[in-house]
Amino acid sequence: MTQHEPTIASILRHLAHEYDGPVEERRILERVLERRPSNAKNPYATIRERLRWDGLTLGWLRLNRSQLMPLRVALEGLRFRCLPRARDVQAGLLPLAHLQPFAGLRTHGCALRDRDGAALAFIDIDEERGHHAALPAFDLGAWYERHAFAPGDSIIVSVVSAEPLVLELAHEPREAFRAAAVAAQDAELVETIVERVRRSQAALVPCDEVVLPIFAAAPWRAAYPGSPWQHLVIRDGRLQLVDDIFLTSQRIGSLHLFGGEEVFEQQPQDARDRRASDAALLAEIDALQRDLAQARQRDAEAGLWSGQVQRASAFGAPGGDAGGHQHFHGLDDDSSGDGWSADAAWDPERFFDDEEIDPDDPAVLDAAHERMLALLPAEVLEQLQTARPEEVEVLIAGQLNMLLTRAPELFPRIELVAPDEEAEDDPTLDALLAGEWQEAWDDDLVDELDGDLDDEASNAFSTSGDLMSQFQDYLLEMGKRAATARARTRALSVYADFLASYYGRTLAEGDYATLDECLFYYYPRRVLNSSARQVRELCTALKQFYAFLQQRGIIPDGRFAEALWRRREQAVRVVTIYERISSESPDFELLFERLFLPYTE
Repeated sequence: MTQHEPTIASILRHLAHEYDGPVEERRILERVLERRPSNAKNPYATIRERLRWDGLTLGWLRLNRSQLMPLRVALEGLRFRCLPRARDVQAGLLPLAHLQPFAGLRTHGCALRDRDGAALAFIDIDEERGHHAALPAFDLGAWYERHAFAPGDSIIVSVVSAEPLVLELAHEPREAFRAAAVAAQDAELVETIVERVRRSQAALVPCDEVVLPIFAAAPWRAAYPGSPWQHLVIRDGRLQLVDDIFLTSQRIGSLHLFGGEEVFEQQPQDARDRRASDAALLAEIDALQRDLAQARQRDAEAGLWSGQVQRASAFGAPGGDAGGHQHFHGLDDDSSGDGWSADAAWDPERFFDDEEIDPDDPAVLDAAHERMLALLPAEVLEQLQTARPEEVEVLIAGQLNMLLTRAPELFPRIELVAPDEEAEDDPTLDALLAGEWQEAWDDDLVDELDGDLDDEASNAFSTSGDLMSQFQDYLLEMGKRAATARARTRALSVYADFLASYYGRTLAEGDYATLDECLFYYYPRRVLNSSARQVRELCTALKQFYAFLQQRGIIPDGRFAEALWRRREQAVRVVTIYERISSESPDFELLFERLFLPYTE
């Protein structure tokens, strides 16, 4: 790069002021290359990386896979609601978490004012006032007093200027809240949040990547605001809000990345409500089990299988102890993986092994600190040099998604096994747990999974990989789009890995009993954040694959896969019910075993 050649970041910032609505990402990539030509084999890759990690700080919001929108356009005129806690009102504060992700998440660069235009001060951390757990926050003491603000009242926030970001506050008493007017809006918002988080298939999803695109495209974005999105998520229960900034469908504790308390805390469910909820869930499970039993009996009478249930995955790896039922007491998924690479100067084995990390060990803290600094972009490091303590937290928070991906060893491991139980050493689909099926299918996936299997299973999976490659070629020959062919082929790897791991079989040796076991027992527990759409896609891929094998004369009969495809909505019901079972419920074991009958008998 010459001295006067524009950087990718500067070009992206400039382009963010040239558009006033959604724009195709490819068009932005082309505009950047027009001003900064590249001879790289894939010239789009570097630009996409900047948009992926630094898009919001460069003025761009990703709406979906193919479209971007200038962040200023997404924010301009937007309205949302805050419900300060009683302790916030008493302390005269509005914690910054209430304004996230519309302001204060990637940077503190926003101003708050009342309707008269008077600025409201941002509270710094100083020795006189001391460290307050709710900081960083805005000082609303006088504003609360002037409006006779009481716990339960709302603050309606309007974005009056996106650049620079200026927010205006208005008071709404509790009794003035028009709940009926926003009921449909609230329901739509929480459903869309849940769907986006599930579709991401990431363990932790930054809230700005989920919430901002929804508000940007919503028809009610500038209308009378509904309930705070954080409250909707907490009340709904299907997702968990972690440290006020991450969303997950997994049940994990607070990470406490910044040492402070959470503003939005999950309230414990009343014991009576929990019992009623579990009873309703158990009734739903029993109804589902009746449908499953009828379907299995019907297919047995049709000659599609013998009716003999297989349970290899319930007892661990092939040849495992048939008495090993300890995984019925918790989620036995091990998705930590070890696909991390680093330079020779960093030795993860020294500081981040399987033993519990001592947070007071100076060597561990220094190593983690150096590793993090080595990964942060140069411009962030420069900002950190002059940042206040609370600004440091926000700057680092803006990089957490990148750090979680590139250096997961810096973060506490999320244990999905009940504390008193041991997970079996069992091969899992790391590739699927870490990404989406839409990623390219290639031989690397076969090699990756081969490394976790014994010789017999490895040979079986390798053979299945050859069959999957033939199937992908067949789909392309039939005129399917390349993305569709890759997605359907990759989906098959769930069943391929299951057959190889537990039965030493190839996909050509699949049958009704093992596919039923895979769909109704193995898959729901092994593939994280699965959605109804993905379950249906898997069933469709399996039906088409076995029709292909039968057409090519590789197997004599593939009707069993079509029979399971007809039961795809039952598989969807198992997945969705399983997500609703709380690991904290005293009835967890009963609900778990009843849902996964007959494999838990």
